Amino acid sequence: MLGDAQIERYSRQIILPQVGGRGQEKILQSRVYVDGDGLLAATALLYLVAAGVGTVGLARSKAAPVFSALAEQSLQPDEQPVAHTLRRLNPDCTIMVQPAGDKQPTRHYDLVLATTAALHDEWYAQRKPFVWGAINGEDARLFVSRGDRADRPCLRCLFSERVNIPSDRQAKAGQVDSFPSADPTDSPILSPPYALFLGTQLVTEVLKIILQPEVDSQPKLLEWTFPAFHCTERTVEKNPHCAVCSTPVQSAGQSA
Repeated sequence: MLGDAQIERYSRQIILPQVGGRGQEKILQSRVYVDGDGLLAATALLYLVAAGVGTVGLARSKAAPVFSALAEQSLQPDEQPVAHTLRRLNPDCTIMVQPAGDKQPTRHYDLVLATTAALHDEWYAQRKPFVWGAINGEDARLFVSRGDRADRPCLRCLFSERVNIPSDRQAKAGQVDSFPSADPTDSPILSPPYALFLGTQLVTEVLKIILQPEVDSQPKLLEWTFPAFHCTERTVEKNPHCAVCSTPVQSAGQSA
């Protein structure tokens, strides 16, 4: 049951027919892990907390520098600026900063919002959603990999013919390109307006999954080109030879 203060805080969401009081309660009970650093991940964190996502997690090493500028002078010596800032923004939210070196940072979460592909294979094996977005120069992309839907393509299906997503070993070694690209020599330039826009889109996809997890829609890759703000949608087919989703995966409760 929402309290009076919560009804006032989330009133602009509650009046939406897609949300309502029950939907807001779902959001407050949800657990989302954010994988990524920089302005795009920071934007997503701010909007997740503003929306009232109950538990938001991130890696200690991934705390974006932007939060250092937002933190108050009352910041404790051992307190992370990102956690300090987000807790001040919305006391309803629990901010979990995972210890550095945690090999299973996502095990307690419902889904991942990611700006890298590093955790994708691990998360798909748990049969949970993986919301991915990235920016490279003036191009932005967004895709939702539904590990909870066996008939849906995964992120490796999307890029199987264009680029190889780094293996888990490469990811742990830090050899992960935050934006799979046909040209690995591309130098991403992150523009603040682009990051703010894509961050809101990523959070919107997360909230849609939380509120209506069973809604059936065509899996699509969304692509934007800036500054023209040209948007295209491309339907993505499941790759029958995909190394990740073409074989049965075990649920999170089963051992490998």
